[in-house]
Amino acid sequence: MSLNKAKYTEAAKEFESNRRQLAAYDSKGHCVVLAGPGSGKTKVLTTKLARMLAEDVKTPHGIACITYSNQCAKELKKRLGALLVEQSARVFIGTMHSFCLREVIMPYGKLAGLPLPQPLKVASVSKQHSYFTEAFSKIHPDENPKYRKTAFDEFRRIVLDRASADWINDDGVAPVIVEYERLMFQAGEIDFDAMSLYGLRLIQENEWVRKALKAKYPILAIDEYQDLGVPLHDMVNYLCIEGGIRLFAVGDPDQSIYGFTGARPALMNELADVEGVQRVRLRLNYRSGKSIINASTAALAETRDFEASDDKEGVVIDHKCIGGLDEQISLAINNLVPEALARREGRRLGDIGVLYLDRHGGAAVAHAANQAGVEYVRFDQGNPYPRTPATGWLEECASWCAGGWRDGEPPLSNLLWQWRSFFPQISKETEIRQLRRGLVSFLYSNRGADTRLRDWIKTFGDAGLFTMIRSEPTMADEVESIRALYEVCKDGQPLAGYSVANFGGQHISKDRLNLTTIHSSKGLEYDVVIMLGLEAGRIPRYNATELQIKESRRLFYVAMTRARHEVHLLWSGWYEGAGGRIFRNGRSSFVDEVMSDVKD
Repeated sequence: MSLNKAKYTEAAKEFESNRRQLAAYDSKGHCVVLAGPGSGKTKVLTTKLARMLAEDVKTPHGIACITYSNQCAKELKKRLGALLVEQSARVFIGTMHSFCLREVIMPYGKLAGLPLPQPLKVASVSKQHSYFTEAFSKIHPDENPKYRKTAFDEFRRIVLDRASADWINDDGVAPVIVEYERLMFQAGEIDFDAMSLYGLRLIQENEWVRKALKAKYPILAIDEYQDLGVPLHDMVNYLCIEGGIRLFAVGDPDQSIYGFTGARPALMNELADVEGVQRVRLRLNYRSGKSIINASTAALAETRDFEASDDKEGVVIDHKCIGGLDEQISLAINNLVPEALARREGRRLGDIGVLYLDRHGGAAVAHAANQAGVEYVRFDQGNPYPRTPATGWLEECASWCAGGWRDGEPPLSNLLWQWRSFFPQISKETEIRQLRRGLVSFLYSNRGADTRLRDWIKTFGDAGLFTMIRSEPTMADEVESIRALYEVCKDGQPLAGYSVANFGGQHISKDRLNLTTIHSSKGLEYDVVIMLGLEAGRIPRYNATELQIKESRRLFYVAMTRARHEVHLLWSGWYEGAGGRIFRNGRSSFVDEVMSDVKD
C-alpha cells in the first residue's frame, strides 16, 4: 500500500479530545482495545494501521490484519482507501480462513510435510454438507443429521487437542468429525475449519514457520477479536505473546454473538490481562443517544460505564401488536418507516434498519416491502443469492460499470486487486498482467447502467472470466455462489428485472431499506432500528441454557446499539411455532428490562 502521512495524521487529530483513543493510537507494543458500540473502533484501527505501515514497518515488510468476515475486511479496505492507503502485497486484510490458507498453508504446508491434498482444493458448501450427512449417517444411522450439525461445528472448533479427555471421551461428535475429514480428504479437499486447524498446526509445530511469518508481517492486527474463537487465540499466543510479532487487537466481548461458531468472549479479556499487553478501553459512544445507551445496557443485565459523546437523547419505544408477526411487519413497513423518513429532514431509506430473528421473518418482511413498493436490500440466508467475496466483488464491478467509473467509486485499482487475490497460485508477472487485462477489457466494454443483469453476467462468462474462477481450486465455493446468482436472474426469478445499476446498488443502501437478521446487523449502524418478533420463547429461546441466555442478551444489546436516534421494539406476546402450534408466553423479558429502564 502506498502511504500518505498527511492524511492519517490529519485523521488522528480527532483523537486529541479522547485520551483513550489517543492511547491506542500511540501504543508501541502489544495493545488490546476493548471498544464499546459506537466508540470509533474502526477509525482507531484503520488510522493506527496507516501509521504503523508508515512509521513502524519498513518495506518490504508489512502488516497482516485478520477480521471476522469478508464484509468486515471489505469495510477496512474502504476506510484505508479513504486514508489514501492503496492495496498492495505489503498488507493482508482478510478472514482467519483466508489468512491460514494463503499466508500459512499454501506457502509452508508442503515444505513442512503437512499431509494435504495436491492441488489444494476447497470443498464447496454443498459438498461439505454431503460429507457431513454421509459421515453422521454412518456413525449414528438412527438420528437425523440436521439436528446435530451445530454441535458438530462447535465441537470441532473448540476441542482442538485430539489427545485430550474431552475428545477421547466423546462418542457422539468426535467419531463423526474423523469420518467427515476422512471423506473430505479422500476427495482431495479441505473446508474452512480445516484451514484454521491446519494453519494452527503449522504455526504450533514449526518454529521456522513462525519466524517466516514474523519476517513478512512483524505486526499482526485483529479486528472483532471476540468473534474469532479458540484457533485464532492459540495462534496469537504462538505468534505474538511467545513469538514476538507485535499485536494490535480490537473488539468488544459484550458484542460476542457467534457462540455457535466457537466464539468465546472470555478469550479477549484473558488476552488483555496478559503481562506486557496494554489494555485500552473505549467507553464514549459517538453513535447512540443517551436513552438508547442506557436501555441497551439494561438488556445486558450487567453494569457498564458507557457514556454518550454529546447531549442527544435518543428514544426507545415498544409497540404491542396483538395480531402477531404479520401486524408487526405491517406496522413497520406501512407506518414506522414512512414516519421515520418524515421525522428528520434528509433521512433516507438506507438510514433505517428492520431487524428480525431469522430468514423466515426476513421473507415475510421482504414480501410486505414488495407489496408496499419499498425498495430494499436484504442481508440474511434468504437473500436471493449468496453474499460471498465473489458476489460482493461483482456488485462493486457492476457499480463501477453503472457509472462509478466516472468518479472512481469504487476505485478500479481495488477491483483489480481483489480480482488478483482470487488466484493465489498465479505468480508470474506476465500471467498477472494478462489476468488484469482481461478484467479491464470486460469492465470498459460493459459500461452502462441499464444493461440487464443476466446479460452482463453472461458476458462476464463469455469473456472467459468465470472459466478462470472455475479453474482455481480454492474458489470452488465461489463458483457455486456465482452460478446461484446467474440462476436468480433468469425469467420468473427474483432478479429477472434487475439492471446492472440495480445490482451495483446492493453494496450500498442509501436509497434502499435495510432488511437484516439481528446477527447480520453487527457492525452496521442506522438512524432508526426497528426490531421484530420480540416474544418470550423466541429471544431468549425456550429452555435456553444460562450461556445461551447470556449470548441472547448480547444479541439484543448489539441490535439496539446499531441505532443513532430511535429504537422501536415490536412484540405480540404470542407466536406460531412448528406445526402451527401457538405459544402465548408474553413479550421477551429483555423488552421488560429495557422498558423498565426507559420508564425509570
